[in-house]
Amino acid sequence: MLALGLTGVLYFLELINKKTKIITKKLMKKTIAITLTIFSLLLVLDSFNFGHALMMFYLAGVVPGTNIAIDANRMLGFFAVIAGFTVGRIMSYIVRSSKPTISSISRATLSTN
Repeated sequence: MLALGLTGVLYFLELINKKTKIITKKLMKKTIAITLTIFSLLLVLDSFNFGHALMMFYLAGVVPGTNIAIDANRMLGFFAVIAGFTVGRIMSYIVRSSKPTISSISRATLSTN
């Protein structure tokens, strides 16, 4: 009886090991594909000199690909809007995650019977 139990356990462990190998292979293929896609995107952006154009936009207000420069007041307003939007989204996430959701309240507590 004990041998039959051990055989079942060994078969179950072998089955789990086979499934994890298959899952691991799929996960590795997906990870490699995503990593290579990100690296190729970085190479394309580097060939367009994206980092320099982005820093020139942040520091001097030069629109990438043109010779147009945005004045300092408009850049300050632009960054204020972006900062306000970001802080608002973070605060909204904090408030929503701190209060309980409607689905977590049971229907029995809501009934008036």
